[in-house]
Amino acid sequence: MVAVLAVLLFCRTCCKTQVYDLENPQVKAFWDQVNYPDDDYTYSLVENYNLKSTYRLDQPWPVQVSWETDEPVDLLKVTVKELKPGKKTVIDRTIDGHTSSYLIWNLVPGRTYAYSVKDGGKVLAKGKFRTEGRRRMICAPSVHNFRDIGGMKTTSGKTVSYGKIYRGGELIHTVGEKRDRAEVQVKDDDIRVMHDDLGIRGEVDFRYNSELGYDDGIDGNEIKYTPLGNDVTYYNLQVHSAGGFEAEKLHGEVFQAVLDHLRKGEAVYLHCAAGADRTGLLCLLLEGVLGVPENDLLKDYELTTFSIYGTRRRDGGDMTHGIPLLKEYPGATIQEKIENFFLEDGITKEEIEEYKSLMLE
Repeated sequence: MVAVLAVLLFCRTCCKTQVYDLENPQVKAFWDQVNYPDDDYTYSLVENYNLKSTYRLDQPWPVQVSWETDEPVDLLKVTVKELKPGKKTVIDRTIDGHTSSYLIWNLVPGRTYAYSVKDGGKVLAKGKFRTEGRRRMICAPSVHNFRDIGGMKTTSGKTVSYGKIYRGGELIHTVGEKRDRAEVQVKDDDIRVMHDDLGIRGEVDFRYNSELGYDDGIDGNEIKYTPLGNDVTYYNLQVHSAGGFEAEKLHGEVFQAVLDHLRKGEAVYLHCAAGADRTGLLCLLLEGVLGVPENDLLKDYELTTFSIYGTRRRDGGDMTHGIPLLKEYPGATIQEKIENFFLEDGITKEEIEEYKSLMLE
C-alpha cells in the first residue's frame, strides 16, 4: 500500500520503551501549528499543509516490528495486547512466515502495548512500545477519509474517548445506467478491521435516495443494508447539508442512535458519500456538545482535505451557513449553542449528560 513506510516510520526511544507517533507528519504539523480565532472565519490555512505526497494523508503511521530467523517458515503468529488490566488482545494474526517485519495499524494513541512474534512455541521477537498522537486516522485502504473523533481536549480539561465514534466515506455504492460514479465496495480485510478490530456495530448512513440507488430505475439496486455484517445495525437518516439542516429534525435521531450503541459499549460509524459535509457538520455537533473548542471543531472538519474528496475549508462550503446558524442559538459558548440545537431536536438534558459521561474521560 505504501512503498516508503520502512523509512518514514516515526519512532524514538524513551526509558528503553520505543515510542511511535501515529500521526502522519502533514496532519501533525497542521494540528500543531494552526490556531484559528473564533470570531474570524474569513480564511483557512489547511491547504498550506496538504502537500504532494506518495503517502495517503488520510491514514495514520503504523508501528513496525522486526525479527530475525535462520530459516523462513510457512506461518508466524503476531500478538499485540494493551498493557492495562482488563484490556483484550488487539492483534492476534497469523501471517506469512517468509518475512522479517510486520506493520501494526490502527492502534490507539497514548497507550502502551506488548507484542510477540512466534514460530509455534519459539519466540522470534517480543517487547513493548508506547504510542502517541491525537488525531486517530484509520487504515482501511478501501475506505477513505476514515477517522476516530476521539483524542480532542475539551474546555473542561477532559478528553474525548477513542474507539467509540468513527466517521468516513461510503462503504458501498450501487451501479446503474444513470449513475455517474464507479462502484465503491468495502473490501473483506477492511470489513474485518471495522467489525472485529474496531467493534463497529452501527452504521449511520446520511445519503439521499438518489445516492442509494432508489432513483436509478433499476429494480433491486437499492442499498438497504450494511456490508459490515448481520450483527451490525444499519440506519439511513438522510441528514441534509448546512443549507437545509435547520428545517429538519433528524439530528436528534442520529444522536439517539449513537447513544443507544454507546450504552451497549459498541462503536458506531457515521458517513455520507465522502464523510465530508453532512458527516462533517454532524460530527461537529457531536464533538461540540462535549465541549471541544471551536478551533479544534473546525480543524477536524478541514481534515477531509487530506483525503481523495478534496479541500474543505472553514471559510467555505457548509461552514458558511452552518456556523452562523448555530451561533444564532442561545448560549454564551459554542457548546451551549449546540446543546440548545439538540434540545430543539428532541434530545433531553439528561441524555446529553449521559452522552458526555460515556464519551469523556
